[in-house]
Amino acid sequence: MPPIHPFDTPPMPDIPVLDDVVIPGDDKPVAPKTRTPAAAPATPAKSEIRQDLLNDMLTERIAALTDRLLREASNDIQDLLMDKIWEKLRWEIPAIVAEALKKNGHNG
Repeated sequence: MPPIHPFDTPPMPDIPVLDDVVIPGDDKPVAPKTRTPAAAPATPAKSEIRQDLLNDMLTERIAALTDRLLREASNDIQDLLMDKIWEKLRWEIPAIVAEALKKNGHNG
């Protein structure tokens, strides 16, 4: 069985487009129908939200967004601080080890 590739698709059959001219049994072409503009839909009635409910909804969403952004910022700051700490350790530990070895009589 050959492997199946997700982008392999069988050829599409010829499907007539709705605007094609169709020849009925008497071989006379039939022109496509012209479309008449549809009547404009009636304007739906506006549903209004009470002011106090709207205020509560907005306050809740803004508070949730603020919490999320503060958490993300705090995580970013913590990541930056940890990176700085590891960078300082990489630079300073070899000097500390070299000094300790030198004090204990190990030369280089």
